[in-house]
Amino acid sequence: MLNLPGQGPIYIIADAIDECPDVSGTPSQREEVSEFFEVLVDLDLSNLHLCVASRPEIDIRKALEPLQLLQISLHDEVEQKDDIVEYIKSVVHSDRKMRDWRDEDKQLVVEVLSEKSDGV
Repeated sequence: MLNLPGQGPIYIIADAIDECPDVSGTPSQREEVSEFFEVLVDLDLSNLHLCVASRPEIDIRKALEPLQLLQISLHDEVEQKDDIVEYIKSVVHSDRKMRDWRDEDKQLVVEVLSEKSDGV
């Protein structure tokens, strides 16, 4: 079906594949998804367009390695990190339970959560 004559462009968008269960032992759902993308990449079809959103975990990066040139990492984007910090600040300063916290405690929450967010 992907390679039928006259087939127009096909777009496949997958979000959060890093959140598929990854259980050792039997093939996990995450392995199945990774294998599916490996097969699609190996088809090398010019009309097939993939958009995969995920944390850059080793097994996922390996499956998508052939597309390395087209990879965009948002983890390194300063604007994204700034947006995360602003969101955390807005929650900390507007949350009813946190309103009475000391300013230094609020700041600590913002700093720790921003640092641990890893761009997500």
